Amino acid sequence: MAAPSNMTAADLFIMNVAAPTAGAMFSASLALGPMGAVLEARGKSDLGEVNPDVFPVLMVNCMAWVVYSAVISNSFIFAGNIPGVVLGLFYTLSTYGLSAGPGRLKIEKVALGLSTLLILTCFATTTVWKARQASVLGLFANVVVFVVFSSPLTTLAEVLRTRNSASINRPFGIIQVLNCVTWVAYSLYISDTYLLVPNLFGLVLGLVQCALMVWFPARKTPSMKQSDSDPSLLSNDVLGGSPSSSSPEP
Repeated sequence: MAAPSNMTAADLFIMNVAAPTAGAMFSASLALGPMGAVLEARGKSDLGEVNPDVFPVLMVNCMAWVVYSAVISNSFIFAGNIPGVVLGLFYTLSTYGLSAGPGRLKIEKVALGLSTLLILTCFATTTVWKARQASVLGLFANVVVFVVFSSPLTTLAEVLRTRNSASINRPFGIIQVLNCVTWVAYSLYISDTYLLVPNLFGLVLGLVQCALMVWFPARKTPSMKQSDSDPSLLSNDVLGGSPSSSSPEP
């Protein structure tokens, strides 16, 4: 895109290179969030508090953005999401091997279903929707990413109910804000609505989390489990911190 005439060389560097590079690094940091919990589950051969349902969704979400980045030829969006593809696959395979019965079947359905939808969408955008390829893929990626956002919303409701922010992981809450700020700025600069909308929503969600951490300081209760303060968790609901999602069965 044509740069505004009043932008300096430093401004151009920030918007063209620094902001998206920082965004890609923050995105990789967020993708690494579940690593500690997954490695612990692998070491114990027991899922424990880890809910595997979200991992195939995270994987396909990042795959959709990788495809979108290829269509619009944007290496920064690619770099920001390829770690999520690789790590999402690792998390999915790891937790799938530790799951059994209905839990394993649900992982299969989610992974195969979303992957099939992505493949069909990609095929459609190279045939009947070729003229709207970027738009269709951008919409698909947005739909999947908002599914990912549904879990933290549950966590926020729990914080409001208990007036206790212990279920929000502080470092990753802050990283989420920084990540979304960089991508919002970059998406505005390149005029990409499909990139802007989910990151703007993620920014609001992150700011709400940070505000709740201030308003409702974290406090441990006798009923809280060890995973509630595990720094490897982005939020308990993302990895299944509630008793209802701690088992392989949904």
